[in-house]
Amino acid sequence: MNQNGRNEVNYNTSNDRLGAHYDRYNPNALQEFNNQNFGRNNLQNVFNAETNAQFSVNQEPDMQYSRIEYFLKVSSADRDPSIYPSSSNFVIDLPKEYKNVSSVELIQAIIPDKNSVTSEPYLLLKIDELDKHPMDALDRATSDAFALLLLTDPPLVPGSFISVDPKIHENTVLYYPTTPKAKLSKMTIKVNDVDGNVFDFGGSGSTSKGTQVTFIFKIVQSERNTNVLNTRNVY
Repeated sequence: MNQNGRNEVNYNTSNDRLGAHYDRYNPNALQEFNNQNFGRNNLQNVFNAETNAQFSVNQEPDMQYSRIEYFLKVSSADRDPSIYPSSSNFVIDLPKEYKNVSSVELIQAIIPDKNSVTSEPYLLLKIDELDKHPMDALDRATSDAFALLLLTDPPLVPGSFISVDPKIHENTVLYYPTTPKAKLSKMTIKVNDVDGNVFDFGGSGSTSKGTQVTFIFKIVQSERNTNVLNTRNVY
């Protein structure tokens, strides 16, 4: 009883003041939120450099790759003459998409004996998609070229075709030693003279054989070796 003669009750908690039926949260009913023991997970591996390392074809230690050789013929006769009228300056889609290309080599070239081409000391083959050029030279036209075409032998029949000698330096190999070229699905072909200008064989807009150029490439591709997989029995 206080000094005014009234009974005074001390409420220490909300339960005492409002009644037990107002207690919406029973602390005794709570459970540990980490009942799955997530602290045991090694979360440090999620962000460390070793776990998140990205491997290329040559870096994957457990993956075996085989060296597969393909031989590709590219001819100006297969171009669209309405878009690319010149047989020495055209773009062509390849018959397949080559992936993980480790090297590209020109092994043969056939060009028409037109417009006094035999008066040229050599021709230059430029391919835009093969950006790492194997040719080193002081002049820009040669250093940008994929291969140098030496016209060593005259045509058997004047005005017909010249097979470029494959035994000299025109078949320089372009290697991708560390990181293979991801894909090669088209080629932008230019046959230039020594000054880097497109050489005109004539026959604009025509696909007749008399003015067409033809190239044979050896493309080496790295493909996954599946020979290590064992045969699985299906039940």
